[in-house]
Amino acid sequence: LEHQADVNRIVHDLVVDLGGSISAEHGIGMLKREELARYKSPVELGMMRAIKAALDPLGIMNPGKIL
Repeated sequence: LEHQADVNRIVHDLVVDLGGSISAEHGIGMLKREELARYKSPVELGMMRAIKAALDPLGIMNPGKIL
């Protein structure tokens, strides 16, 4: 557990370099919220927030999640 953040960074960098994504169909959970900002542009993050706001204007579905 001591090296978890370092291992995640190595794996995520490699995955993104190979054209992959750090998330899957289940989306980004609380543990990867900060990581998402490293791998997605501000435009992509804004689009994700806009989609969430359009589908869930009251923020009651999956609160605290980006999408």
